This record gives sequence, structure tokens and C-alpha cells, in this order.
Amino acid sequence: MNKLSNDLHELADRVAKSEQETASAEQASRDKVEASIKKSKANAKARQDSFKADVKKKQAGVATQWEELQNNYNQKVQQIKNKIETEKEAHEAKRAMLRADDAEAYAEAAISFALMAIDEAEVAVLEAIDAQAYAKSMA
Repeated sequence: MNKLSNDLHELADRVAKSEQETASAEQASRDKVEASIKKSKANAKARQDSFKADVKKKQAGVATQWEELQNNYNQKVQQIKNKIETEKEAHEAKRAMLRADDAEAYAEAAISFALMAIDEAEVAVLEAIDAQAYAKSMA
């Protein structure tokens, strides 16, 4: 669980960094904004590539397609919640440990999903700032 706590801290730090970068990007020149966009896109692609590699390595039985992760997200959340509620006291120690491992792996995947979503949001905000700057320069 310590790893999940660290991952959630990383997620919070990433959100704070994105907020700070977008706030400073509004004041930056167009060249700086374009450089930030390129950097953010490269970081997002690197994180996505890393996520896909981790999924293949850790979860050989689970499909690695990003679209499947999105499609199965809500279903898996509900399954985990149902299992935890209905079988909480009925499980023996070994089965409970396996369920906990599955839940932790799912939490790691969800955190990775959130990190990639933050990357995409940051790129979208920076591109919007760039478009506004361009529109103002044309006026």
C-alpha cells in the first residue's frame, strides 16, 4: 500500500505541476508555449509507452489495449467493490491476499490512467493558450 500512497502523491504533484505550468504559460511568449506543448506531448507519449510496457510485463493475461482499459474501467471498479462487500468476512487469508493484490494492481493501472489524462489535459490547455495568443496576434 505504500507504493499506492507514493503513486497518489506523484499524481497530486503532477496535477500541481500542470496547474503551475499552465498558469505561467499564459504569461509566456508564443515560442515558449510552443516549446511547452512539444515537451508535454513528448512526456505524455513517454508515459503512455511506459504504461503499455508495464501492463504487458505485470499483467500478461490482461489485454494491453488502451481502449479496453477505458471500456473495462467502470466494470472493474464495480466488481472490486462488490467482491469487497459481499466476500469481506467469508474469504480465507489466501484468497483475501489474492484479491488485495488484484485491487492494488488495478489501483496502479487507474493511477497511470489518471496521469495520462492529466498529460492530455495539460497539452489541451497549452494548445488553447497558443490558439488564443495566435488569435490575438491576428487581431
